[in-house]
Amino acid sequence: MTTISNEREYFFEVEPVPASRPRVSKWGTYYGKRYEKFRREMREVLRQYPEAALVGPLAVWMEFHIPPPKTTKREWPRGDVDNYIKGPLDSMTTHGGFWNDDDQIVFIKAIKVFTKEGEPNGIKVRYGRCSRDPSAM
Repeated sequence: MTTISNEREYFFEVEPVPASRPRVSKWGTYYGKRYEKFRREMREVLRQYPEAALVGPLAVWMEFHIPPPKTTKREWPRGDVDNYIKGPLDSMTTHGGFWNDDDQIVFIKAIKVFTKEGEPNGIKVRYGRCSRDPSAM
């Protein structure tokens, strides 16, 4: 049996962007412009969340609310869901008010959802301390 305690939930109104691959040049390592813009916006939004970090193993659920593409031939375009996960987790780890390190996350579920007219784009994150077998959730 799995139990979750100290559950917390947030919705960050920042348009999700899949993580780009780091580029390396003779001047250093950098990311693509869209991803760098996302990281700056995420840092700004997280300033209003001065919570105490949870310790121990954590379970995390993430929803990425993204605008639908203007045109597409594919049913689920615009980035792999695993690439959407990296940015918010790294930003929340760097901020420090959520957990001490994202290696505490032992279970994660994620989904990308296309928003409809008038709905906000953003990232919904729900997490809590996880005990026992997190795969039973």
